Amino acid sequence: MDKMKIVLTSFGHKYGVPQADIVLDMRCLENPFWVPELKALNGLEVPVQRYIFDDPRSADYIEKLSQLLRTHAALAAGRNTPCLHIAVGCTGGRHRSVAVTEFLARELREYAPQVVHRDIEKG
Repeated sequence: MDKMKIVLTSFGHKYGVPQADIVLDMRCLENPFWVPELKALNGLEVPVQRYIFDDPRSADYIEKLSQLLRTHAALAAGRNTPCLHIAVGCTGGRHRSVAVTEFLARELREYAPQVVHRDIEKG
C-alpha cells in the first residue's frame, strides 16, 4: 500500500477558501498583525511563532487540533485514502495560518506532507 499523501495549505480568508477535505480557521487566535514589531513578519519567523504558541490557550487549541488530525490521518490512511488536503486559514494568510501549518507539518511528518503557503506574499 502506498503512503497517503497529505497537502497542508495556509491561506487568507479574504482571498477565498481553497478546496480541501478539512478547513481549519485560526482567526480565533490572537493576531500578530496588530503588534507593530510583528506586522511585517510572517508565520515562518520565530517571533511570530512565539507570539502564537506562547499563549497557553492557543497552544492548547493547536495541540488538540494536532491530535485530531493525527487520528484522522491514521483512519484515512487505513481506508486507502490517496490524498488528504487540509487548509488552514486566518484573515490574511501571513501569520497565524502559516505558523500553525508549519507546526502541523511537523506533527504529521510521517506522511511527508506537502506544504503550500498560498497567500503569504499577499497584502
